[in-house]
Amino acid sequence: MDQNNPYAAPRVELVDAQAPRPLSGWNPGQLRGLGWLNLAYVVVTLAVIGLAFAPELTLVGDWLSLAGTLLGCYLALRLKAFLEARFDARGLTWPVWLSVALSLLLELAQLYWGEASLSNLGAPSITYFALLALLGLVMLWTGIVLLKVVNAYPSVRVLAWLNVAAGVLVASVILMMIGVLPLLAAMVASALVFFGGAKELEGSQAA
Repeated sequence: MDQNNPYAAPRVELVDAQAPRPLSGWNPGQLRGLGWLNLAYVVVTLAVIGLAFAPELTLVGDWLSLAGTLLGCYLALRLKAFLEARFDARGLTWPVWLSVALSLLLELAQLYWGEASLSNLGAPSITYFALLALLGLVMLWTGIVLLKVVNAYPSVRVLAWLNVAAGVLVASVILMMIGVLPLLAAMVASALVFFGGAKELEGSQAA
């Protein structure tokens, strides 16, 4: 603060508040690779949706869906770690790990019971859709937590709102198919978060 002007703005503190946190253990290539994996997840998901219209390729679709789920869980955990390292994000542990657990349970349930069992009203379908509704609520929770991240990239804000929208749609169960759209868009936003981190890290290393 300027000693001659007691009303002057504390410029140094404001600059320091915006300064990037050190990203030890991360490098631009790693972050860029995670960004491309997010885009690969979008492609895999679209392929699974397309294979759903080809009954003769059901087995291929099932295994591809499992691979996509495992990839999505891995990327969610890496995004959590990055946001905690870069922005000191708080409160992501429970919603992220719950979303991972529920995603795996839903995938295993679908593989075990099959589409035929889930299309009929019974214990398998009720259990499956109850887990799906719970996953939607967890996604909504995740989005709300992401909105509280301070000084985040614009792509983090977009990711947060897409999680909120997808969470509401998936939790309703009835609109879960529409919820796929914001989910895919969220993966693109997540890719932009990683690409932004890679660019920022490259800039700090060049400085």
